[in-house]
Amino acid sequence: MARKQRNSKVERAGGAPTPTDTNVPRVPPWLPAVVFAALTLWLFRIFVFGDGMLLGGDTLGLGYVARAFYAASIKGSTGFPFWNPQILGGTPFLEALSGGDSLYPPSALLLLILEPYRALGWKLVLHVLAAGFFMFGWVRAIGASRPAALVAGVGYLLSPMLVSFVRPGHDGKLFVMALAPLLFWAVERHFVRPRAATFAGVGLVVTLVMLTTHFQMAYFLFGAVGAFALFRTFQVGRAPQAEGTEEGARQSAGPRAASLRFAAFLAASFVGAGGAAVQFVPAVEYVTEYSRRVQTTAEHAGESGRAWSSSWSLHPEEAMGLLIPEFAGNNAGGAAWSTGTYWGRNATRDNLPVPGVVLLVLAAVAFAGGARRGLRRFLAGLGAVALLFALGTHTPVWGLFYALLPGIRLFRAPDMVMFLLVFSAATLAALGVDRLLQVPGRGGGDAWRGPGRVLLGATALLSALALLASSGGLLSFWTSVVYRSADPGLVARAEPFVARGAFLSAALVGALTALAYAWRRSRLAAGALLGGLVLLVSLDALRVDGSFIQILSFQDWSRPDPNIRALLDREAGSTEPYRLISFAESGQDVMPAMHGIELAGGHHPNDLSRYRELIGMVGSGMPENLFDPRIRRLLNVRYLLWPDYEAGGSLQGDPISRTQLQSGQPYQSLYAEPGLPRARLVANAVVRSDTDAVPYMLSPDFDPATEVVLPEALPGITLDGGPVSGSVRWEARTPNRLRLGVTSDRPALLVIADNWFPAWHATVDGEAAPVLRAYHTLRAVPVGAGTHTVDMWYRSGTVARSFWVSLAVVVVLLGLWGAGLRPERGRPA
Repeated sequence: MARKQRNSKVERAGGAPTPTDTNVPRVPPWLPAVVFAALTLWLFRIFVFGDGMLLGGDTLGLGYVARAFYAASIKGSTGFPFWNPQILGGTPFLEALSGGDSLYPPSALLLLILEPYRALGWKLVLHVLAAGFFMFGWVRAIGASRPAALVAGVGYLLSPMLVSFVRPGHDGKLFVMALAPLLFWAVERHFVRPRAATFAGVGLVVTLVMLTTHFQMAYFLFGAVGAFALFRTFQVGRAPQAEGTEEGARQSAGPRAASLRFAAFLAASFVGAGGAAVQFVPAVEYVTEYSRRVQTTAEHAGESGRAWSSSWSLHPEEAMGLLIPEFAGNNAGGAAWSTGTYWGRNATRDNLPVPGVVLLVLAAVAFAGGARRGLRRFLAGLGAVALLFALGTHTPVWGLFYALLPGIRLFRAPDMVMFLLVFSAATLAALGVDRLLQVPGRGGGDAWRGPGRVLLGATALLSALALLASSGGLLSFWTSVVYRSADPGLVARAEPFVARGAFLSAALVGALTALAYAWRRSRLAAGALLGGLVLLVSLDALRVDGSFIQILSFQDWSRPDPNIRALLDREAGSTEPYRLISFAESGQDVMPAMHGIELAGGHHPNDLSRYRELIGMVGSGMPENLFDPRIRRLLNVRYLLWPDYEAGGSLQGDPISRTQLQSGQPYQSLYAEPGLPRARLVANAVVRSDTDAVPYMLSPDFDPATEVVLPEALPGITLDGGPVSGSVRWEARTPNRLRLGVTSDRPALLVIADNWFPAWHATVDGEAAPVLRAYHTLRAVPVGAGTHTVDMWYRSGTVARSFWVSLAVVVVLLGLWGAGLRPERGRPA
């Protein structure tokens, strides 16, 4: 009785009863789990039942390399790696987000128990599965029926946008999208019945979202959830007071109760952010002071910033994918329709940011009369704003957000926000299913008129598009009116798949209309209706989903080629560190790091700005200064990998090793380099400002072997400038700690050709010593004459303080949440 009273007081976002029991198909508690698991296993069957590696664009680069390094460290004696020496002279692991989701609990656990290449796939599989459960829970929380929640869960789990994140390797995006309904669910529970457990639930989910480290998707999600909280505050504030019972007192509504719930929501969100402090506080400090992002912000000021931020928008032909997913083509591979058929305005497209046409039509049915008007309007508004924002400069909406909202200027790829449209569509589809189930007596009458018109109208529209596509008229119109610059060859390649896709959309929606009509005419049992809806939603998504699930043999992919094998053989048994510079992929190549080879170049989205200045790399361009042999010597580069085929020519001199194409044309060549030792002694210092340091090191006056370039004079340290007679030997070397034995005949600087960062500390014979910044970005430690032991270790006060904040917050939230699971006194368990 109390539950009915609570619903009548507009405590739920839905605020209206679900269909009558006689119309609702029975969904046993085990059925959603079985359906979600079966569909997930079918979708990922080539991965789950094999030993391959899920193919993901980003995974094949830094994604795998960083996670494998992290897994090896935490499974070994190193423990958590605070420094990553693999690429670009070394970077902070946590502050620079080098490990991505390394602190995100599901990812960390999988990396502990599985081989990294399998863990990288399983975390995607499990989040796709979880997305179905979270959507089911959210839809039930707003008062929809179990059959409606099942259909919505299937639609969200299989939605092309969610699944297609697999192919480009966008795990962070997939995580946030999977967690979105969980956060809405937690917020709804808080507004229905606020208590300590619901407060903790909101906080814990916020923590999880932030630990995914995809801050742009999190930004969009938090904005949407904040808007939903305001909407619920308005609803609760308008509801009448519930009086006369203890239950009513707890569920009281009105302006004061609404304000308190919103304030508690805000508090829970901020506390949840504190739970992720160890992830974002060090990152914020790093980005604002040391990262290359400091340069990026300046470079993209003004109109260039607007162009950069609006890049990778959803263009009109891609928006047509809402009705015909194959319309703009795709380059994901995996099927004929998605292999070299993308003809849109972005550089490429290997994902598909759409929900599925059957889900959209069911969402439209939700507006064919019925209750939950406020919720329907909110979800429609959320989806519409997401679509208009995703279209970038094609509409004024993105420009308004860009001008008015802080943070938008830091992001690009507006089409990411489409996950909110998919979320809204799946939720509305659940309400649409309930609308169909509400047809009284299954005879139809006036209750059928609204849904019938929507379904017949959608069928007619898609049938007309199918006729136009099959005749070639649709693409002809589009390329002559909407997008005149389209590549005719690519359009011709995509045309048969557009025609087929339009036919499939029309057929699926026609089948949906026929199914609903049969239900109206009492020719279908309730269970058959539900089965048909699940089948149609599944078929609609699976027609394209499979293209984005591809595998490759990890053993073949990770096997070193002859050049890398030759390098490893030459260094076998040596304990001296060295670097390789690979000019492949414009100097962005990180694959050699997979074999334990440290790189002077590579790719990192958040690397140290001073190192970039030293090597002359802008954006994802070539590290131009590494063509200077003196800079390579300085950075301990002892090998050079040259991409003969990619560069269109070979270098002079004889390589150590060379790979060739079948035609005999050189592909890549490996050369030896006279790199200086990673650690060495120098007794001559030259002072140059940060502005002058790199130009000086590129000038003929610079000798990397005999002089150290410092930004300021050494306080209290005298160097005589002469040649040093002595030695340096490595006694221990891990990511977080170095130990060197040093012998010198005079005061000198022990130069370490690794990046400087303020978290590095040193002692000489147990006495604290400064870690100086040398050569603009490297390290140096003063040592006196004689024999010494130099210890160097990484310790960040910001990371330590943030860790304790996160630990305390998470422990408290878990305690509150756990306590809330116990039955209240006087209430049944």
